[in-house]
Amino acid sequence: MKRRTFLRRSLAGLAATTVGLGLFTDNDESTVTAGTPPDDRTRESLLPGTTYQTPVVTIDADQPGPTALVVGGLHGDERSGYRAAEAVAEWSFDAGTVVVLPRANVPAIRRGSRENDNGDLNRKFTPEGEPETRLARAIWSLVEETEPDVVLDLHRSRGIYRIHPRNVGQAIFPTAAGDATAHAEATCSFLNDAEIPWSMPLHRFTTGGDMDGSAPLLGHKVGDDLGTPAYIVETTTFITDLQTRVDWTTAAAEHLLAAHGIERQPSASAGRVAAETGGESDV
Repeated sequence: MKRRTFLRRSLAGLAATTVGLGLFTDNDESTVTAGTPPDDRTRESLLPGTTYQTPVVTIDADQPGPTALVVGGLHGDERSGYRAAEAVAEWSFDAGTVVVLPRANVPAIRRGSRENDNGDLNRKFTPEGEPETRLARAIWSLVEETEPDVVLDLHRSRGIYRIHPRNVGQAIFPTAAGDATAHAEATCSFLNDAEIPWSMPLHRFTTGGDMDGSAPLLGHKVGDDLGTPAYIVETTTFITDLQTRVDWTTAAAEHLLAAHGIERQPSASAGRVAAETGGESDV
């Protein structure tokens, strides 16, 4: 059974809705638009009919291969994270399956805030325990149903790593599973060589500490409960604009997916999303 068929049956028991691309807007997370979608993907809803309703896009390549889950928008004010996830949802791949949850925390995204009414969503995924909120439980169910070989959690941060101690800075945090640490290090080297200008040495990506299950974050729970490679990608607002952060985050996602055997197909129409200016309070 194709994984998108499995997800179609499992996501709230509703029939899937296939739609075209370029459907993600700040004001409308679920509107169906006319047009013929590519035959390699479907779009469904997580928690349909609720205030949390949000799209899940599943991309099935022609050839079998690994499965990835890409998550953006756990924090509603991290626009570059969820816009980068939206970009991934427009890509096609040579092999495997990519499931994308671009806007995980719709209420917080609508408000432009880090938290929703239940607090910080990315602090609700207790390792070896039940997620604490309805939305966290639904996201964790998606993780379990997807059975991913790798999980990417795309964020935006502040400051410079280890220079501004209270801020995360520009870093990739892997789980300890498999070769995740080595892949994170290789991706940081790639980004520093190919993406970070020589004039911005403080913005070089670095590998953060392994996610070892010691914190109630989605990535920690993936590594601890499932033993699956996972990565948090953090791109800083420090002297960067939104489009730059989207570009760096999508470059990190593309490199990490390729490291796990999920190669993106080159396409002139699958470029990185055009980011809007303004709207992030920490720019």
